[in-house]
Amino acid sequence: MPDATPMMTGNRPVDAALISDLVDRFYGHIRLEPMLGPIFEAEIGDEAQWDAHLAKLKSFWRSVMLQEGSYSGRPMPAHMKLKGLTPEHFQRWLNLFRQTLGEIGASDAATEALMDRAMRIAQSFQLNIFYNPARG
Repeated sequence: MPDATPMMTGNRPVDAALISDLVDRFYGHIRLEPMLGPIFEAEIGDEAQWDAHLAKLKSFWRSVMLQEGSYSGRPMPAHMKLKGLTPEHFQRWLNLFRQTLGEIGASDAATEALMDRAMRIAQSFQLNIFYNPARG
């Protein structure tokens, strides 16, 4: 769970340790966040499931950012089945992601790279979830 420690000096590069810290702290925030927390809690449940989910997310972000290749999941179908998602959920997710990068002391370059990728992923998810070709 997140604590009240101040933001660190922003000099940390994107590496496996930063990704691990980011995922742990970010999803600690998510679990307490009134808009996002209930969605995650309904899908993930108990602590053992959270531990497995966090491990999967760390693998995902290492694969995305470090080309590690350890992630082999399919995140889109899991998100497509979630009920009640709105674009506001994605914006809140992105805002918390940026906030957390500051809290863990990510360098400007790391923040830019991770935010760029997070925004692209959020945009892709939103297009798949919300786009209705009938509306044009």
